Amino acid sequence: MKKVLFLLHPGFEEIEAVAPIDILRRAEVEVTVASVTSDLKVVGGRGIAIVANALLADCVNDPFDMLVIPGGPGVAALRKKPEVLYVARKFQRESKFVAAICSAPLVLLDAGMLTGHAVTSFPGDEAELRGKVRAYSQERVCVDGKLITARGPGTAEEFALTLVRLLLGPETAEQVRQGIVAR
Repeated sequence: MKKVLFLLHPGFEEIEAVAPIDILRRAEVEVTVASVTSDLKVVGGRGIAIVANALLADCVNDPFDMLVIPGGPGVAALRKKPEVLYVARKFQRESKFVAAICSAPLVLLDAGMLTGHAVTSFPGDEAELRGKVRAYSQERVCVDGKLITARGPGTAEEFALTLVRLLLGPETAEQVRQGIVAR
């Protein structure tokens, strides 16, 4: 069974968290939702609280196939968390998938992981990323090797189905897509 570490941070974008967690679980991926704080309850940018399965500190050394980071207004604070930058670098060093949506690619930028890659992000973050990446893409979801980035809340479903395709193959992604009546 494939395993995903999904980070929740205060001010996360709710759609970018719930849609991928749900879609990955529908594909029978084991998703560990980890709080980057000392509390399992994490409140998103729109005031919706989600209870994580674990604290990041307690599962950072567990084996996972992929790391997923949602964006949202809390990314500014997330960029300053050394433990999050460490985890992202660890996944890259281990040649594991790293996925970030909306403003979360800025976390990967701060971790020094984007040089030589094509990425996309929330349009407002493009200026900060340009010149620091191989290419800035206007695609809704950009896959460059083991790095997956997406534009924002409106791409959460497509982003999640891309993660399923990369982890489990196109057939499983298509089954899940049909099951949720996605485009």
